[in-house]
Amino acid sequence: MKTPIFNIHDLILVLTLAVCVLLVIFQWLLSKQKTIASLLLSGFFVGVGLTSLCNLLLWNDYIQSSSATAKILLSVLLATAVVGKSVCLFFYVVAITRADFRWRGAYAFHGLNLLAVIVVILASGLDSDRLRFITTGQTETGVQLVNFLWYYLKIVAVVYAFAAAYVVFRYKQQLKEFYSTFSLQAPLWLLLLTIGFTLNWSWSLVVHILGQSVGVQLADTFGIADNYITFLLVNALFVYSLLYAHELLVTKEKPVEKEVVVPVEISQDAIERIRRTMEEQQLYLKQNLNIEEFARHVGIHYREVSSIINKHFDTNFFEFVNEYRVNKAKQMLLDANNAEMTILDILLESGFNSKSSFHRFFKRYTGMSAADFRKQNS
Repeated sequence: MKTPIFNIHDLILVLTLAVCVLLVIFQWLLSKQKTIASLLLSGFFVGVGLTSLCNLLLWNDYIQSSSATAKILLSVLLATAVVGKSVCLFFYVVAITRADFRWRGAYAFHGLNLLAVIVVILASGLDSDRLRFITTGQTETGVQLVNFLWYYLKIVAVVYAFAAAYVVFRYKQQLKEFYSTFSLQAPLWLLLLTIGFTLNWSWSLVVHILGQSVGVQLADTFGIADNYITFLLVNALFVYSLLYAHELLVTKEKPVEKEVVVPVEISQDAIERIRRTMEEQQLYLKQNLNIEEFARHVGIHYREVSSIINKHFDTNFFEFVNEYRVNKAKQMLLDANNAEMTILDILLESGFNSKSSFHRFFKRYTGMSAADFRKQNS
């Protein structure tokens, strides 16, 4: 009986490669995202697919090449794929969460570390055999250099994934500074996915460390799980890109206008203008109100409005507006003329467009549900 070329664990790498090719095609056929985001996500899928291919070629004994050039190219391709997918994931997250994201020349800095590693690979002859530690007669310095390359590839992936997760975390906070209404579902799933990649690639780093201490066989057993988790996360990210990514609200990294100096001292006049504008014009009734639109009514730059709300009112724009909405809902619930109105009617009339947001805020400010509040005060 012939020995099969691929075992079941190799097949998951083949399947990941095939799926990544299909995802790139589907991404361009089905995606509603802006072009630069689609390019970055496609780059990520290509990087993941090439990483799977390189791991397959590197560790499968039945498809090894005897060409010295092919062995060097495999090392270069592996380094390029790992760094490429990491950088693409980070910038994809930035692109779908920031308004008017454009590629800048300064971003080329992220490619310099890859260029340096490729130079090291070529200058030191770090071919695929050395990456597998099967070359005989290696000096201690040579072994340390191979270890450095492996640690670099593992750590750089973790760093970029962690940076992507941090961008999403900051994005969730910034949404509350810009908008009075938004869905938490899309940002939450994006945060969970980036955390998932962070944990997945951190696990790969831990497996490599274990390989240095507890033995290669046990590390390989743990490392196999990494391939399966990668396959699941890649598919989850693709589904997310189709269903949620295009619905994300964007925040501004920097204002388009000339930098505005926010006064250190908050004037009482500015405070009163903010309060009066909100109460007299009842702008909180506008469901999709954002801070720039509100600031235009106030007549103050939105950054100054945001600063005053943060410092004087000790809250953010999201909380500031929704407190007014809850007070409006309370007034309507107490009004006998509204006895025939449903809770849904009232939450929509008071500026909310989500039942979950309404119930969450109402219970926070009153300590009870809207139905209980109406019953208690009927």
